[in-house]
Amino acid sequence: MEIRNIPEYELARLREKAKEIKGATTDYEKEYTQLLTRRLNHEPLQYIEEYVPFYTIQLKVDQRCLIPRPETEFLIELIKENSKNPKNILDIGTGSGCIALMMKALFPSAEVTGIDVSQDALSIAIENAQLNSLAVNFYQSDLLDNVDAQNIDLIVANLPYIPEEKLASLDKEVIDYEPIQALNGGVDGLEVISKLIDQIENKHLENLMLCLEIDSTKSGQTLDLFSNWEEVKLYKDLAEKDRYVFARR
Repeated sequence: MEIRNIPEYELARLREKAKEIKGATTDYEKEYTQLLTRRLNHEPLQYIEEYVPFYTIQLKVDQRCLIPRPETEFLIELIKENSKNPKNILDIGTGSGCIALMMKALFPSAEVTGIDVSQDALSIAIENAQLNSLAVNFYQSDLLDNVDAQNIDLIVANLPYIPEEKLASLDKEVIDYEPIQALNGGVDGLEVISKLIDQIENKHLENLMLCLEIDSTKSGQTLDLFSNWEEVKLYKDLAEKDRYVFARR
């Protein structure tokens, strides 16, 4: 990346971060140069700034977790519109904790749990819970392996859904810095999602709603996985792409 390719608003934000690090509004060139070098090496601006706004909360982000996307904020909005006071919420693949924390913010009387296979991700999710003073339980589990899910009425899962062969074509900002484990959906992009659906069915979990964020190009194949479910709805994101599946059983 060359400096002429960095938008002015990003340069301005880097200058503000340099001033914050220096603790002064002058003589911050050394700090600014260090931050600019990181950006020129394709490090995401969000990791450099360390914090991002998400819906109504503030999140710490670094290479332990994916950077929350606008599509996930819209998922929160859809859940808010389609859920009536859930009592027990499980966020699978919690990452930064963004979904679990917003569930607690929106449904304060609910018991909210966030799980992830990555201990690194869980550590930053716990930091974000403390940052936002939200009481969410976090623990390690590969999907439902370590979960007693009998009384859960809402499961939210933003799982890896990028097909393995497409990973190498991702932007350098993503492939070089964000955790690939949180992106890799296997050969067809549906490996993790289909495993979760199988687990829910095999554990005979009933009276729940599952909310998924999906690959817009795999909506038909994803819907095919729900042949045994009572009610399945597909929603589009703000770019009018198939992005979310809400299913009840």
